[in-house]
Amino acid sequence: MNTGEDNSKLQIRVSRDQRNAESAAFAAQRELDSFHGGPPPVNTLHGLTEHDRKRIDMNNRRRASLQAIADESFHAMAEVYAEVRGSDEPKLQLWYANSSASTNEPLKVVDGAINVLSWTHPGVQLALALDVGGFEDIKANGYSLRSIEVVAKARFDAVLPQISAVYQPGGAVRTKSSPPIKTGLKAVKLHMTPDQAHAFISRMSGLMIVTGAPGSGKTTVAFQRIRFLFDQQDQRDPGERLVPYTPQLTRIFLANNNLAVQAKSLLKNQLDIPDFIVESVGSFVDAYLEHVWLYKHNARPRQKKLSSLEAAARTAILGLSDNYDLVRFWEVFEHQISGRLSEASSADWLSISKTDRTIAARLSTLAEALSRAGDAAVGRDPLISKFTMNAVYSEVLRPYDAARQTMAPNVRDTFDEQFQQWLFWVYDPLSAVATYFGARETEAAQRMRLGTGSRVDEPEILRNAIAEWGVRGYGPEDRPWLAWLLRFALPEETDAQARFRGIPSAISPAMSSGERWTHIVIDEAQDLCAAEASLLGSLVDPDGALTVSADFHQIVSPVHGIRDIKALNVGRSLRGKKAEQIYPFARNMRQSQQIGRFLQGFYEAAFGERPTFGVNEGLQDTKPQLYIAPPHEHARRIKQIAAALRRSEVVNNLAVLQINENEQALAKLRSELQALGVPLAAIWAAAGEGVITTSVERIKGLEFDACIVLGLEEVEMAALNFTLNRAYVALSRPARRLALICSEYPTLLRNVRDKTLFDVFA
Repeated sequence: MNTGEDNSKLQIRVSRDQRNAESAAFAAQRELDSFHGGPPPVNTLHGLTEHDRKRIDMNNRRRASLQAIADESFHAMAEVYAEVRGSDEPKLQLWYANSSASTNEPLKVVDGAINVLSWTHPGVQLALALDVGGFEDIKANGYSLRSIEVVAKARFDAVLPQISAVYQPGGAVRTKSSPPIKTGLKAVKLHMTPDQAHAFISRMSGLMIVTGAPGSGKTTVAFQRIRFLFDQQDQRDPGERLVPYTPQLTRIFLANNNLAVQAKSLLKNQLDIPDFIVESVGSFVDAYLEHVWLYKHNARPRQKKLSSLEAAARTAILGLSDNYDLVRFWEVFEHQISGRLSEASSADWLSISKTDRTIAARLSTLAEALSRAGDAAVGRDPLISKFTMNAVYSEVLRPYDAARQTMAPNVRDTFDEQFQQWLFWVYDPLSAVATYFGARETEAAQRMRLGTGSRVDEPEILRNAIAEWGVRGYGPEDRPWLAWLLRFALPEETDAQARFRGIPSAISPAMSSGERWTHIVIDEAQDLCAAEASLLGSLVDPDGALTVSADFHQIVSPVHGIRDIKALNVGRSLRGKKAEQIYPFARNMRQSQQIGRFLQGFYEAAFGERPTFGVNEGLQDTKPQLYIAPPHEHARRIKQIAAALRRSEVVNNLAVLQINENEQALAKLRSELQALGVPLAAIWAAAGEGVITTSVERIKGLEFDACIVLGLEEVEMAALNFTLNRAYVALSRPARRLALICSEYPTLLRNVRDKTLFDVFA
């Protein structure tokens, strides 16, 4: 043993880091005192140039980083052998990192420089995630940094006036007790697991898919990657087309609106990212459809209010479709386009100027060219389709331009309007929806049965849907599919002169200041329908980045969701065969070890698979508790549990969760709780004063200190789709305490092999 030598090395590092902390704070303050940020923009008459905006942004970020270092020098240290582009061999480097810095600051001191790097620096993240002695080759990631080998590292609780840290090697130095962990989305920054770090620094383009158990940090790391791309884009290897990553060109799509408040708080307060980049999937799809569907031929949204069961059944018909439906749906659409193009000789725009023989002849030639375009082979891939407006435009460009050039301006305007209306008839998405989904009675009935538990007349529901489509009506469940067809039918060209006149660009809703979005993040992707997933995945710049978080065991809606990522592959815009990387996160970081182990046992019993996630061994609490009581006793048990939890120092919020939403049952329970004097938040609320009472579907993605889960004994008998998933999600919401109240011992828990994972009270 070399304990004395190890202690000596530790003391040397501690003394060095203490000196460097003092020097770095002083040097940063000196830089701030002389910081001017460069000259002002030369000419602002026409607004700031892109160069001006980038320079101002960099100056603001540098000033903020220097202030952070002046206030608190650094939060982590890494000694590494680092190899960079152009070097002959790795060199020993000393790096520090500040969790509030977004720029890399080499601070000049008397005997050289102290490197205080951004927390997003790929080398810092790898060094902190690897074990001492660990080596990582990252040449393939496209960075100027090629590889690192970790010699030593430390994380600091404080550096001034005295160091408090954990060193590796070395151990603890005056460490402080950690504050209680609060629930909610939070940045992990300098405390990522190896899985998270590798995902975080993955290639700065292409598709990154993050999967993993509840509480494994999927959403947090996906959001933090936005900051990484902003801060580290100048570290990319030159050569390929390097798109810019900016807030204006970044969008986060949330499938679950309940996450919006927490997501915006994380972005704005912890990552310094403006929250305007957050979009609701539903709202975006609605806005997209209105932007591109310019002429609807009297199609109109549904005005009649459907019952909740009928609305669920109608949603299930389309919402439970998959990637196979996408390609078959497109094939049906191509058949429609082909047939309608062949009818060009009877189009209204042919009679725009009967008295002018030259115009009439050229329009007739155009009609013949359109009919020939309709003779192309029908396929299933929208990306290589010969029936998109762009493909057809290329085929008929000469006769189209020749006809328009012959016309007087007023005649040309009339022609353009009539031709636009005709094209929207040829490419009418509502007719395709009616043709495709109306003809699949067996599939529709099966989906409605899964989505409603066989509580509706499936043939009658489908007849109602077909009748509504037949009179040009459509509902909210149809809108993603209408938008999806138009996304691939309409031209991508943004130049109005390079497409049929009056036809919108399919990409313009995904642009800012004339540039296509370069980074799209989709959170909880399993909650999208196939059309939404494919639509969003197709919008990002082909050289940009698409970040997706998903756990397909967490689909909770019985009528809307995808079972895998295959829908994202249909029509995806990203270039390259190796554009996809999947990172499974292996550790549940949300919950106590006791709840995590119970969740592992439940996962195996419910899904028949070994759990793919580990538990959080650093957080200890009590075991989950199962209370067996008749229904009339449930309210009293909830009151007793809530009273006990209120006395706990670690429980600040409590949610009572229904696995399967039952409005009548919840209203009755609330009345009983109110009669017992239990304070309640508003029904279905995800937050508020008092006990929260809601369902799994409504709080998907959220977490609480404690949860009481109702209905586990009914799961295996339920006819609704994804009931096991809802149970799994319900049990994964609490961080510290979990109680289950059941009328009888649940069969699922009888199948849990280790009965010591939970306590039973009858």
